[in-house]
Amino acid sequence: MTAPKEFVVKMSANETGVWPVSDTHNVAVFSCDIPIPCYLIAIAIGDLEYRSLGPRVGVITEPSQMDKVANELSDMGMLLDTVEEYMGPYIWGNYTVIFCPRLSPWVAWRTHF
Repeated sequence: MTAPKEFVVKMSANETGVWPVSDTHNVAVFSCDIPIPCYLIAIAIGDLEYRSLGPRVGVITEPSQMDKVANELSDMGMLLDTVEEYMGPYIWGNYTVIFCPRLSPWVAWRTHF
C-alpha cells in the first residue's frame, strides 16, 4: 500500500516493512501466510498508532483516543486466554483491534471519495 508519509497504514496481515518511495510517500508491505476469504481483508490508513496490551494483544486507534481505548480493552489478553480454553489456540499471532473515529456518512463520503 502506498500512502502519504504522514499516514500510518495497517492491514489484516503481518507488516513486513515500510519504505520510502518518494519524498512524500511510503510503501507499506504486508504478508498473510494463512489463506483467508477476500471479505476478511481490512485496510486502515490515517493518523494511527499501535499500543500493546500484553504479549499477544494490542489496539490501533488515533493518538487522541488511545488512552481511552487501551483502558477500555485492558483485559483483552485475559479474554483471549479464556476463549482459547474453549475454542483452542488462536492461530493468527497477535490479536489486534482497530478503533476508527466516528464520522457522519456525509463527512466520510466527502473525506474518502
